[in-house]
Amino acid sequence: MKKKLLLITPLFPGNKDEDTIVPFIYQFCNYLDTNYNDLEIDVITLRYPIKKKEYNINSIKIYAIGGGFKTKLNSILVISKAFIKALKLFRRNDYDGILSFWYSDTAILGKLLKFIFRVKHFTWLQGQDVKANNKYFKLFRPSADQLIVVGKNHQKVLKKHWGITAKKIANVAVDTNTFPELNTGTRTIDIIGVGNLGALKNYSFFIEIIFELKKILNTINVVICGDGEEKEILTAKIDTLGLRENITLMGYVPNNEVRNLLNNSKLLLHTSQFEGNSMVVQEALYSGCKVISTFPLSENITNFFYEDNKVDLIKTSTGLLNKKQEIQRVRHFKIEETAAVIYSCFFDSK
Repeated sequence: MKKKLLLITPLFPGNKDEDTIVPFIYQFCNYLDTNYNDLEIDVITLRYPIKKKEYNINSIKIYAIGGGFKTKLNSILVISKAFIKALKLFRRNDYDGILSFWYSDTAILGKLLKFIFRVKHFTWLQGQDVKANNKYFKLFRPSADQLIVVGKNHQKVLKKHWGITAKKIANVAVDTNTFPELNTGTRTIDIIGVGNLGALKNYSFFIEIIFELKKILNTINVVICGDGEEKEILTAKIDTLGLRENITLMGYVPNNEVRNLLNNSKLLLHTSQFEGNSMVVQEALYSGCKVISTFPLSENITNFFYEDNKVDLIKTSTGLLNKKQEIQRVRHFKIEETAAVIYSCFFDSK
């Protein structure tokens, strides 16, 4: 008899081609589905897809509640609908445990189900949910042994804000089977940025860095992959600073194409204001890019550079772009180790 887990997430791709929807969660689930033959996975996704439906991706069964992105007041309704669906699923399935992604309404639903069905439940914190403004921590304080974080720095931030040291670390990692052959030759993109064009990713600051770098490297070639609410503001800033010939806004780019672009890039500049452990950083390192980031990873990682101010960002970027360096894949975190951590939360070692 196969082991079985119920995963609860705010979002999940509506089909296998929607590879920019929570790409790490999807690729992690797909890795489990492909490599753990003794395990079956069901997924309840609360808000996306925005229409209620049931469907499969490979052998993963997904139940979309269709909550959408409405006002906070609809959270109770979404949780209620998801709870009813989960009750029906538990009547049909002998689940060994529940894994919630993010400490939000997904965690509350998992806690309710754990209480009723007496199964193991863990919450895998993925990003900003460790910060001090998370209302769910205030309302439903968890125990450390029920939490999983995506990195050592993530663990430190959780400890700082909530005095809780998560017992488990399951790092963000990439499935290397989906990457193109490493480009060790000419790379025509000097700097690449990847991420939603929202305030959190801080692309206004990114553009300011490029403005300063152009004074040193006049023909610098930069691309930004992503779309979002700040696109018009960023476009105007690019024009005002005279960077139209240097920065290309690519708009929405599928994840497989992002990997092709990374394979043609020298440097990933990641100016996000906060991250848990960004997947694109791991993708860039494995694609042979150098990475400069404004958030730390609390790890000594080859080709990863942490800088927290403009002067050092410019200095490090200039040095890396001017110096010819060996192109190599860096795989500091391994998805098989991440999967093993999650598996061991519920079962004996595989």
